[in-house]
Amino acid sequence: MLFDPKPKERRRDLFDRDDELNRLKLGLNYPITLLLGIRRSGKSSLIKVLMSEEGDAIWVYLDLRKYEGSPYMTYRHLLSEFEKALNSWQEGLRRLIHGIRGVTLSGPGFEVRFNWGRDRVMFGDLLDKLSDISEREGRRVIIVFDESQELRKLKGYNIIYPLAYAYDNLKLNFIFTGSQIGMVYRFLKLKDPNSPLFGRAMFEVHVNPFTREQSIEFLRAGFREIGISPVGEDMLEDVYDELGGIPGWLTYYGFNYMQFRSHEEAIKRTLEYAIQLIRQEFENFLKGREEARERYYAIMSLCKSGCLWSGVKRFLEAREGYRIDDKKVTELLQNLVDASFLTKENEMYKPSDPLIAKAF
Repeated sequence: MLFDPKPKERRRDLFDRDDELNRLKLGLNYPITLLLGIRRSGKSSLIKVLMSEEGDAIWVYLDLRKYEGSPYMTYRHLLSEFEKALNSWQEGLRRLIHGIRGVTLSGPGFEVRFNWGRDRVMFGDLLDKLSDISEREGRRVIIVFDESQELRKLKGYNIIYPLAYAYDNLKLNFIFTGSQIGMVYRFLKLKDPNSPLFGRAMFEVHVNPFTREQSIEFLRAGFREIGISPVGEDMLEDVYDELGGIPGWLTYYGFNYMQFRSHEEAIKRTLEYAIQLIRQEFENFLKGREEARERYYAIMSLCKSGCLWSGVKRFLEAREGYRIDDKKVTELLQNLVDASFLTKENEMYKPSDPLIAKAF
């Protein structure tokens, strides 16, 4: 159902994303695929439908969203997510994991357990074993890092080297999704000549917000599906004007309308929830950047209707009473763009989502 806020696994619930899904399937011909789009644009729904339709593949799905509020990740965090993903396999597949140093199988269901200390499991060995399983079973092994920008916080372990080794030598597919698009590029260091992944071909799939026409048709389809006479055409236009074309916000509006049968109440509740969530996400972004906290808030407030680099520099200098280095201004703006709070079109910086503007 389109107005269910929980992602489905059926193509018919994936409104107007057939092109993106087909491109995602095409990307499986490459070792690494990037699935990129701002928050709540439908990336996780695409992955779930892909997992359903590519049911013969062996999936290792790591949901890294839980680390959005953490200032760092550890190697143990990473491996615990792998452990959880492997334990979602059927018992027969779990048994194939045996033989890796640092991995034990315990209990009647052969539950996977990773050891720590001297005999801790090595990530590269785990990838080797997964590739062996792919060869033995004659099936793809696809490893998904959902919200992969969180891997940039990984401390004490450089995951890029085993990924490059896997790219060159192993029979594995990786999908990296990301809502902080610039941060995904930063993590993978795709433009750094010293990075082991530099120059590797990666297939990119971008998930964009709906247009006005797509948004209105999405709402119409959702109302038809639940058997409710749709609100008037003017009100559908108003939904787009208030919320923009992010599928997640449109879904939440429809969910609220379905409950309260009131356009005004549905808009009000959606805005309240969206603004609260965006502010929390911004607080997560600021972790580790506390020294520049007031500057980031000032920039977002200034740029809610669009701004130029020169305007940001003048505004910050007037606010703080002294000259700010040009490189620092550029760094602040680039961090906001990389985190997808702002987007840059020509020389103009503006919020990537209309509701981000309302949040500031």
